[in-house]
Amino acid sequence: MQRFWAGIQGKSLDLLPYNEISTKLKAVSQTDRGLQLVPLEKIIGSVDRADDFNKNFLPLKDSDLERWALVKTLMTSPLTPGLPPVHLYKIGDAYFVLDGNHRVSIAKEMGMKDIEAYVTEFRTRVAVPSSITPEELVLKSAYVEFLEKTRLDAILPGIDFSLSDIRNYELLQEHISVHRYYMGIEQGREVPYEEAVVHWYDQVYLPVVYAIQASGLQEVFHSLTLTDLYLWVLDQQTRLQEELGGPIKTENVADFAAQVEGTAPKQAVPRGEKRIDEVLQKSEAEPQADFIAGLEDHLLRDLLVAISDKDTTWEALEQAIMINQPKVGNIRGLHILREDQQEDDEKMTAMRERFDARLRQAGMPGKLLFYRGEVARLLTMQSLLSDVLILKLTYPPTGSLFERLGSGMAELLRKVRRPVLIVRDKAQPFTSLLLLFDGTSKSKEALYLAAYYSALWNIRLTVFTLEAEPGLMDEAVTYAKTYLQKLNLPFDYILEQGTNLTEAVMAKIDTGDFSTLVAGGYKGTSLMNRVFSSSVDQLMDRVRIPALICQ
Repeated sequence: MQRFWAGIQGKSLDLLPYNEISTKLKAVSQTDRGLQLVPLEKIIGSVDRADDFNKNFLPLKDSDLERWALVKTLMTSPLTPGLPPVHLYKIGDAYFVLDGNHRVSIAKEMGMKDIEAYVTEFRTRVAVPSSITPEELVLKSAYVEFLEKTRLDAILPGIDFSLSDIRNYELLQEHISVHRYYMGIEQGREVPYEEAVVHWYDQVYLPVVYAIQASGLQEVFHSLTLTDLYLWVLDQQTRLQEELGGPIKTENVADFAAQVEGTAPKQAVPRGEKRIDEVLQKSEAEPQADFIAGLEDHLLRDLLVAISDKDTTWEALEQAIMINQPKVGNIRGLHILREDQQEDDEKMTAMRERFDARLRQAGMPGKLLFYRGEVARLLTMQSLLSDVLILKLTYPPTGSLFERLGSGMAELLRKVRRPVLIVRDKAQPFTSLLLLFDGTSKSKEALYLAAYYSALWNIRLTVFTLEAEPGLMDEAVTYAKTYLQKLNLPFDYILEQGTNLTEAVMAKIDTGDFSTLVAGGYKGTSLMNRVFSSSVDQLMDRVRIPALICQ
């Protein structure tokens, strides 16, 4: 019956042979562990009698009947002295019977949980669970061979680089070799293998793994290891870069892949809040140069620009060119066609030529892409592959409650996970920033970006906080002031009492000659939050200067 059900389920009922496993896993370093009480469920194989019993240690040969009965009598009869403990070999968490196969068989048949055994342990380079299957043994064997070639377990002990597809071990080894080769070119010397491995792990492997963990991809691909996902994400990155015609950050690829596979990227601690807290924990001030140098490859390097038919002067593209300084970023244009809209090849060609010509004039790389579908959904998805979304706002989300709930812009701002730079009238360079700060996580992200641009371009920063009653925002004010002081950044701070944020902000813009408004986005995505928290909507309706909404 066991063999029948195993056949239906496609599972093996064979007892695992120790010699095959020890050979494939290259078990070495024998150690006597003495007398122990071993759980019977962890005994999964035999040294030399794997063909005489099945996986559950039921005897397979009729010739064993008399011996089986005799051993059971010796084990259970009160008139006999009993039998000595069995002798087991141990590899990882799995045990194999060297002497005492019938005793183990009878103990299992009697429903015992443990058995007394002399244990000899053999070490191997990989972990071996007691639940290992023949299929898993093949994977473990390939992993052992990979470790013997690369010595990663000796150079980076405790790190699991196992793969679920053994064909990819050669590719993983190639990653390390290529990294070592380019290290040698950059440093003009022969880089020792061990040094290259450590550098690859720290500078290449770990950043990708962190991006995978932050994106939630592990929750989608349960059967894949982290190293499987490392190779997969880099493969996706190469494919997307070829498709979109420019570089894409690895963390953006991981976020995009997670969204495509049906799970929203994890809501980790926002980058800005984490970085601010690191600065606040320092005992001394951080020089501006160190602050800028510590930022990862420019915060808003990859820019996504929505090219709309309603934006005839392409102010969104002009705004992207203005903030792409120094010219390190890639500008990707996106024009979205409606589902029912016919493609106009002549118009699309003209748009692409206009886009390319403007970027050549600005001396910046980029590409215009065309997609078909719902605007808010496509912009949300594509923005994950960029650092900031830039668009011209034609119809702000204001008016009645139902108009605001149905606004495409409002939906976009609720769902997008990247900063959104909104242009109302004309594109403007960042020359003087007005930052709205209330101590929330999203306003901390805004504080982080505003401080970055203030330091990078040496521009004036003014922080504005509105409190309903005196003392209510003291903690938030102290937080922002301390951070900016630690960076040695010059700034002005305005603290006012009031309840109408929109009117207060408009008064500051009218009298302050600010080029850009920087603010946090919606505090939540729920319907109730959307109904009763419309300050962002009102600001987008009234503010005419570009506004950077930080999500």
